[in-house]
Amino acid sequence: MPSPTTLRDLAIALNGGAPRPRQDDIGLPMFEELAPPAPVAPFRDRVQRREGRAELLVFRAAGELFATELRSIEEAVEGVDARHIPDAPPTMLGIFALRDRTLPMYALARVLGLPEREDAAMTLVMRPSAVRIAVAVDAVDDVFETSLDAVRPVPPPENDATVLGVVWRGHELVTLLDADTIVATCLAVTPPDSL
Repeated sequence: MPSPTTLRDLAIALNGGAPRPRQDDIGLPMFEELAPPAPVAPFRDRVQRREGRAELLVFRAAGELFATELRSIEEAVEGVDARHIPDAPPTMLGIFALRDRTLPMYALARVLGLPEREDAAMTLVMRPSAVRIAVAVDAVDDVFETSLDAVRPVPPPENDATVLGVVWRGHELVTLLDADTIVATCLAVTPPDSL
């Protein structure tokens, strides 16, 4: 038998010399017929309703454990290398070059009003919606999935728009942050001509 020269010849050779029976075909819908994915409610709304599950990225800032929904983090980059901008607000470290983009970078501990305990070692690129920023954190811990009905409210003094609640990860208490609010808070203090 001559060696197969086309994909059809190869398929026939692998099928014992006969074409593949059509009853083995799977009827897949045309691309145009596929339904678009269902929109996902904002993380804040799902946490408030205590509805569903979420994958959380856990990280450390000012020595404390925080988390936000994994889908709002575009990537984690080792190192924090921001170029200072004159007259930048105290929360802004400068601008961060990531491949072909320049992003404003903020110290998450400062944004949250926490004392910085050590130099940040990681950069999180946050993109909860159309806007992307970089935030410096101490370290990235891990990803874990939790049911949103396990989220507990925070005590009233700490109840601000950024904090959505707390959740237990084993024996550690993790504070949930709203990435949309973090981005909005950061951009609200950023000089318009610095971006």
